[in-house]
Amino acid sequence: MTRDAKIPDESDWAGCDADPDVGYLRELFFGKSNAEVQEYFGDRCSIQRMEQLLSAPRAIFQYYVHAFAAFVMSENAAGDAHSASPFLKLLEAREQRDPGSVKAIYQSLVECVEFVASHQAHFAAHAAIHGDFKERAKRIHEICCA
Repeated sequence: MTRDAKIPDESDWAGCDADPDVGYLRELFFGKSNAEVQEYFGDRCSIQRMEQLLSAPRAIFQYYVHAFAAFVMSENAAGDAHSASPFLKLLEAREQRDPGSVKAIYQSLVECVEFVASHQAHFAAHAAIHGDFKERAKRIHEICCA
């Protein structure tokens, strides 16, 4: 993420109340930096954040997906397949749903994607359940670098 990225403001959140999931994300995240929202990730909470960020307006997604990435890269995510797998799912699904939304910021996320892909055991993510992270990361890379 670029250093000059600003915390999303009221205009970025406009219309979020129409979607209850995104409205709840707003209640949790509004006015907060990526560092300040770290407590809202982890275990099953990351699945909820994935679903909320998937539907969030582009500016919200593009800012707070970096909080998700920071969490996944932290020691707090060790053994947490329910954070690593939803992170990859979010990137792939978001780019399919809103073409260009991930591609535009992919270079700032590629380090995290590569880390997740090469550390599946670190997250205790069984391939039979969560798929092969290397394959999933390859698909993300292909759709974001095409």
